[in-house]
Amino acid sequence: MFFGNSKAKDEEIAQLKQRIKELEGEKSCEDQLLNEISEVLKKFERGFYGITVKGACQDERLNRIKTSLNTALSNNAELADRGIATLIEYGNANFEYAVDTNNLSGKMGSVILGIRALGSSISELLALLDMTSKQLHQEMKELSDASNTLSEASNEQAASLEETAAALEEVTSTIINTSENTSKMAHLSKEVSSSATEGETLANSTFSSMDAINNEVGSIEEATSIIDQIAFQTNILSLNAAVEAATAGEAGKGFAVVAQEVRNLASRSADAAKEITAIVHKAKERATEGKGIAQNMIEGYSVLNEKIESQRGIIQEVSDASSEQKQAIEQINDAITELDQTTQRNASAAAQINSQSSQIEQLSQKLVDVVQHTTYIKDAKEQVCDVDLMFTLNRLKLDHINFKDSNYKELDSKKVWQVKKETECNLGKWIIEQERLDKAFTKTENWNHLKEVHLNVHRGVQTIIEDNANGNVQSMLDNSLEIDKAISDVFWTIQKTKRENCASL
Repeated sequence: MFFGNSKAKDEEIAQLKQRIKELEGEKSCEDQLLNEISEVLKKFERGFYGITVKGACQDERLNRIKTSLNTALSNNAELADRGIATLIEYGNANFEYAVDTNNLSGKMGSVILGIRALGSSISELLALLDMTSKQLHQEMKELSDASNTLSEASNEQAASLEETAAALEEVTSTIINTSENTSKMAHLSKEVSSSATEGETLANSTFSSMDAINNEVGSIEEATSIIDQIAFQTNILSLNAAVEAATAGEAGKGFAVVAQEVRNLASRSADAAKEITAIVHKAKERATEGKGIAQNMIEGYSVLNEKIESQRGIIQEVSDASSEQKQAIEQINDAITELDQTTQRNASAAAQINSQSSQIEQLSQKLVDVVQHTTYIKDAKEQVCDVDLMFTLNRLKLDHINFKDSNYKELDSKKVWQVKKETECNLGKWIIEQERLDKAFTKTENWNHLKEVHLNVHRGVQTIIEDNANGNVQSMLDNSLEIDKAISDVFWTIQKTKRENCASL
């Protein structure tokens, strides 16, 4: 029956030939799938992560490859989207953005962990900047107010000091004149003292002269007394001669005349002696009186000399003090002049400081404004008290991304090697050192957890190397997720260690 209708048979044969011809010109299903896979990989190579293989084939191995490839492409695209979304948020100054770290592994896991670490480090820097800029702004505001007050006070002080310098210059001139006058007084007091001493010497000489006169007057008095006695005796003798002459009669007349003359001379001598005695007596009284006056002069000059000497000492002390005051006031005057110049410079410097502090205050306000336009992890404020520790731990935690990647680069050799032990890396050495120093944060539960997850990173990488060499692919893939989780935990515990350190200070 099939071949009964010749016309129909010819048509069917023609269709079969046409189909065979079409089939011969077409590629196989496997080739189409492989071509699509190649095309997708080329696009992936250029950074097109969101494209997957859509075709299918009867070959199950190719289908599994396609499925694995699509899963890998989707996972990488999803991780890339996480990184891009995070970077966009960071670009918009939102460093508080929560980075999803689930199911991380391999290079892309390192990228995501590195991006998250970047956000944490920037948050710490922003926290430092926030706290510092606010404090700086407040202190600069106070400094600006203080510098403004200082500038005004310096100007007032400069003006006042200038007036003081002028007044002090007048005082200096007066003290110099006083010092010169006291020097003259001291010189005059020396001359007065010399004159008083000379007067005392003259008084002593006068006393001596009066004493000598008194002695000489006494001698005259004695001589006068002798003359008076001689006159008395002569008078008696003349009387006797007159008696004898009278007895002799005429013969004794001439002798009586002589006797009378002798008596007259004796009488006159006695009168003269009495007058001399009276004069000498008065002279003696005057000499005694002069001697007393001279004695009083001597005593007066002695007292005067003592007082003059005392006064001369006082004047000398005043002169010396005036000289010292002159030197002191000249030094003070020089110091005031220098202080005046210094104050003028200080006033100028204060004005400059006032201007600069105002500019710095504006800059600090800009810093405050910058921070206010950002968002960062607020916990960062609790972990930035020790800046050196902050940078040290940030470096140490990032070392473990390098530790993982540097070992992963050698997996293509499929050899087994020993990675650094957890006590041999920089973080491990730091952990040992902190325990040796008996730091407070080494006594916490978080510290024990840090050591545990740190150990997991090193052991996990060693397991990856051994699984890769032994062909335990599934175990290797499962462990890769645990390693990135352990690295993430290292990051979190290190951040908490910073906060515990700040809390213990």
